[in-house]
Amino acid sequence: MAERSSGPALAAAVKLLSVKRLTKAKLAEKLGHRGYAPEAISEAVAECERRKYVDDRSFAQLYVRSLLDRRPVGRLKILQDLVRNGIEAELAGEILDDVDKDEDERIDRALLRFETSRPQDGYGQLARRLERQGFGAPAIARALRRRAASRGPLPGPDEFEEHA
Repeated sequence: MAERSSGPALAAAVKLLSVKRLTKAKLAEKLGHRGYAPEAISEAVAECERRKYVDDRSFAQLYVRSLLDRRPVGRLKILQDLVRNGIEAELAGEILDDVDKDEDERIDRALLRFETSRPQDGYGQLARRLERQGFGAPAIARALRRRAASRGPLPGPDEFEEHA
């Protein structure tokens, strides 16, 4: 593709950012796909950052808040999502350190949701479902111990009626 100067790259970057919040990495990737020269992309992204049109920390904070408002997920899943969106691992870790304070509450909400949707699941199935949501093994073990202490053991499969 033909290389373009930084002026048009900046205009394209502003247009992209007017439609959707992006990280610096995703913005650079999208400009690259549009055929802008690497130097023009760097200048455009730097100018957008200088003007505060793009801010990876704000993106990460808003992304995490939005994700957790929709469903309870664990640190590992959030970290994967942030890195996939172009957030540097160190910044993602800082953002997640703030979120970790609420992990027990999030995992308890997820556990309650799973128990409600499939009451026949035992501890093993619940643990695997929580793991798929990005919760770590220590947090899962704590949550299942809290659940057992407060409500007793889960009912066995023979205690549920078969629905034909």
